[in-house]
Amino acid sequence: MRRRLVAVLAVCVLAATAGCMGMGGTGASAEDVSYDWNASANASMDVAPGSYQAVYRVNNTTELSFSTPTKLTGDQPVSLSAVKFRYSNGTVVNESVVGVSQTRSETVVALPNDTGQLAFTATAGQRAVTVSAPVEGTYEVVLPGDMDVAIPVLGHVDPGGYDRSVEDGRVHLTWESLDGGHIEANYYYQQDVLLFGGVIVVSALVGVTGAFYLRNRIRRLRQYREDAGLELD
Repeated sequence: MRRRLVAVLAVCVLAATAGCMGMGGTGASAEDVSYDWNASANASMDVAPGSYQAVYRVNNTTELSFSTPTKLTGDQPVSLSAVKFRYSNGTVVNESVVGVSQTRSETVVALPNDTGQLAFTATAGQRAVTVSAPVEGTYEVVLPGDMDVAIPVLGHVDPGGYDRSVEDGRVHLTWESLDGGHIEANYYYQQDVLLFGGVIVVSALVGVTGAFYLRNRIRRLRQYREDAGLELD
């Protein structure tokens, strides 16, 4: 019972301080956005509150699909903005050359070449991000500053099997090999740890106080029965 109370209170703390997750595009134009084309992973995501920048290394394919899974309506297309493609020789083109279309369940990107890098900006939540894994290889998700996933009750990452490291004050999550599916990360502010600690302390105090009150109540009832000459059995 006490564990349930702690979990419920923790969820309330996060809900009270959480922002809303957006589902639309970020509105960023290709001219206003620059990407890290030198990322070492085959797919890298630089996450900020409300959006993320993704760079996918493409090899032997001319089409990639992106979607967001939902519990009620199934997969939904991802709204992409500031779409760019970088050829192997370093030439960068924008969405005027890259074909982007949507179906009811996914966003399909037609690439101008079967080798290169695709980059775009998409929407993330204030405390969560979901990204597609359409290319095979290593993946890296860099969380916003002051965010973490280390405490299971507060943070969650799927799939597992990732490595967690901290560089320049930001948490990096890396996978050695993924091919298909999605990455889902739910993270929390570092300050939430203090709030969660406070929840645990308050829950412990409530439990101790309740146990003391119940014990005192039973003792008084026992004394009352003894004074009244009643059988204690």
